[in-house]
Amino acid sequence: MAESEALSTAVDAERYPVFDVTDWAVVRREQLGTKPKRWILAPDGNRWLMKYTTDNQRSDGTSYRKGDDWSERVANGVAGRLGIPAARTELALDRAAEAPGYGIISKSVLAPHSGDPPQSPEELVHGNQLVDVELVGRERIGHTVEAIRQALDDISAPSGIDDHLTAWDVFVGYLLLDAVVGNTDRHEENWAVIDRAGVRRLAATFDHASCLGFLLDDERRMRHLHTRDRYDTPEAWADRAKSKFEGRPHPVVAAMRALDLTDQTVRQRWVGRCEDVDRLVEPISMVPEDRMSPLARQFAERVIRRNCQWLLDKFR
Repeated sequence: MAESEALSTAVDAERYPVFDVTDWAVVRREQLGTKPKRWILAPDGNRWLMKYTTDNQRSDGTSYRKGDDWSERVANGVAGRLGIPAARTELALDRAAEAPGYGIISKSVLAPHSGDPPQSPEELVHGNQLVDVELVGRERIGHTVEAIRQALDDISAPSGIDDHLTAWDVFVGYLLLDAVVGNTDRHEENWAVIDRAGVRRLAATFDHASCLGFLLDDERRMRHLHTRDRYDTPEAWADRAKSKFEGRPHPVVAAMRALDLTDQTVRQRWVGRCEDVDRLVEPISMVPEDRMSPLARQFAERVIRRNCQWLLDKFR
């Protein structure tokens, strides 16, 4: 894309709100995953998972804040535009934390807690309890789209979704979202079903921070954006992404495999929603300026456009 071209991520669009969670009560710390996070209680009694941004180290020893707050918020906005059920996610600020505590909050996908002690009538069953996965180095043997399809055979679709869609049909939509934003972290603990008295349904999708170049600093983004080397552009960077599925295929390739395992109606439903790419990149412009730099916006938009083009070239 030429430098003179106007990207659609203009900074005069409606902004996402930032929730101040400084005074929200801490319920408990979350053990799953490697990033700092904890469950907190909103004034209305709903539970949210607060996930703090993390830092990266440069080769010279200096550090910078990664974009794992804006990346997750943008991915959530893209999910909404694709019509994919996703856990509600908002930008957040914890003024009681150090430096200050930037992050996101993700609303619990379970029914509200009640009673004494408070409990939800629902339980989250993660993918690692549904699919046998063997970790061998960086490989996840057994974590395949085919295995997930089989695991979802007797599972209902999420609440509120079209009646004719199966849980697998909807999960294919989750993989389409991963493909569009380049999410590289769809491992067996990053999807789940909800169990309520033995009746199970697919949970809304969650945890999409590992996308859109969130881990780069602006110096690297600048290099990718302005290079004349076609192997170092944002598009080339996007093409090198690897998923957490067995064999580590690109997220677009994983989505293609899943789409090939659906009928034509479902395939057209999901792929057709990638055609209005201008609408899919809108969430980028809705992130407040102090949370996402202009270079990060340009880079993220080019990643989305590249991945959508790849999908459309295959199925259109």
